[in-house]
Amino acid sequence: MSQLESLADRAVDTLAAVSTMCDGVDNSHPERHTIRALKSAAEDILAAALRQARGLAYTAEALRTDMRRVEAEAAQAKKED
Repeated sequence: MSQLESLADRAVDTLAAVSTMCDGVDNSHPERHTIRALKSAAEDILAAALRQARGLAYTAEALRTDMRRVEAEAAQAKKED
């Protein structure tokens, strides 16, 4: 039974794979433009995914903070009643 890779392991593996996509491809290779375009697209996808995931993490953090504030205000209001 194979062990599932963590998200961090998959991220590192993917980043390494993308970074080496053009390795060994020089101007004498007719496929160089396509490979460079594929690498650029992969980098764009990763950058967008990272921005979106970070945005979600910020939203979750703000939600937790807001909920703790609401709970504290509700507790304070209950004490004042």
